[in-house]
Amino acid sequence: MRPTSAASFDIDGPVGALPIIFIHGAAWTRAQWAPQKRALSEAFRVAALDLPGHGARAGEPFHLASAAQAVTEVIAQAPASGARALVVGHSLGGYVAMAHAAAHPEQVAGLLLAGSCVDYRLLGRISALDAWLSLRVVGERRIVTMQEKSVRESLPPDLAETQIAAGFTFGALPAVYGELARHDFRALLRTIPRPILLLNGARDRPNRRAERRSLAACQQGTLAIIAGAGHLCNLEQPEAFTAHVRAMGQNLSSR
Repeated sequence: MRPTSAASFDIDGPVGALPIIFIHGAAWTRAQWAPQKRALSEAFRVAALDLPGHGARAGEPFHLASAAQAVTEVIAQAPASGARALVVGHSLGGYVAMAHAAAHPEQVAGLLLAGSCVDYRLLGRISALDAWLSLRVVGERRIVTMQEKSVRESLPPDLAETQIAAGFTFGALPAVYGELARHDFRALLRTIPRPILLLNGARDRPNRRAERRSLAACQQGTLAIIAGAGHLCNLEQPEAFTAHVRAMGQNLSSR
């Protein structure tokens, strides 16, 4: 099966297999999921998208509603006949996945939410102001340069260069944090009648501190920790992260 590509999403894998939809974190792009797409596209219908304000959609404003709508549109392209999808989100992508699943549970077989336990209702307002000031004082180009340096120091060369080539969009962050501050995501979790795996890196302290409260809000929740990883767990420990996605996908496929 040849991959399907559009300006803001990619789809690969066998038609009719369980769709897995990957949603990236803030300032990143769908290239964040390169290791998982490569490893899982033989067995699953794998899709990854750029959110509004990011990647191929960098010129668009970020709104949570339009981000959730983007997930709906990609799910419509991924399955052969309306199959529910496993939706995998990291950081911002996890919050988008919650918003989408709460609005469209009929499209979702399960959720894997990585690094998405922090409650941003207060923190988001502070983070939005901090991001706005950083962009004004430091400038986006310098912030991107620092990010590229950090990525080269923390990731294997092939993964680092893939992310750098795709680019980073820090200009979206004030709007992202502002949107996250407006929503009670644990209240959304309480409404989602699907299996949910909360997956955090062992060194991701903000999300580790909040994970039990998020777990308690899930109707069908489980929690797993990736050893040796921080917040960017899908790139820091890609094999371990992929194993969790594969196991959940296989479990959902067998139902």
